[in-house]
Amino acid sequence: MVLKYFLEKVEDIEILPILEYALELAQSHLQKLTFIFNSEKFLIPYGFKDQEDVEVTAPPLFSDTYYLFYLQQWGQMGLDGYSISLSLAARSDVFEYFSECIDESKELLKKTVNVLLSKGLYIRAPYIVTPKKVDFIKKQSFLTGWLGERRPLTALEITNLYANLQRNVLAGLQ
Repeated sequence: MVLKYFLEKVEDIEILPILEYALELAQSHLQKLTFIFNSEKFLIPYGFKDQEDVEVTAPPLFSDTYYLFYLQQWGQMGLDGYSISLSLAARSDVFEYFSECIDESKELLKKTVNVLLSKGLYIRAPYIVTPKKVDFIKKQSFLTGWLGERRPLTALEITNLYANLQRNVLAGLQ
């Protein structure tokens, strides 16, 4: 598990407990999912094995700041994925599992954002000017901006672009 590698390399004492918390979550998820799969006689998927795939004694590849941004993305993507999974869960045990995962993702994100803020590293989302009046769509075609007159982006479009940019930047740092 990559978190074990991060824990071996982290130097910042504020980031260390968040990495430990994330590792505890990951290990508890493996136990819970293994139990659910075994109870259904479902084959356990083959995943990364610490002994085979993670060399914790390898030299540092990332900065402590990278670990923090990694955990922030992990928390955000956990909220995204688990909320969709929760809405599709029919079994009560699976519903409960995803409910717990959402709570854990919220806590991980909160811890991470607090440290990012305290270090002055938190990157705030784009600011949207408060409108002075209500604006209505003037044409029936919302997609007119692609071919004709350009329209401003909606707040949701800006949010999605910003979130994708954050993930892409983090992926590019690897």
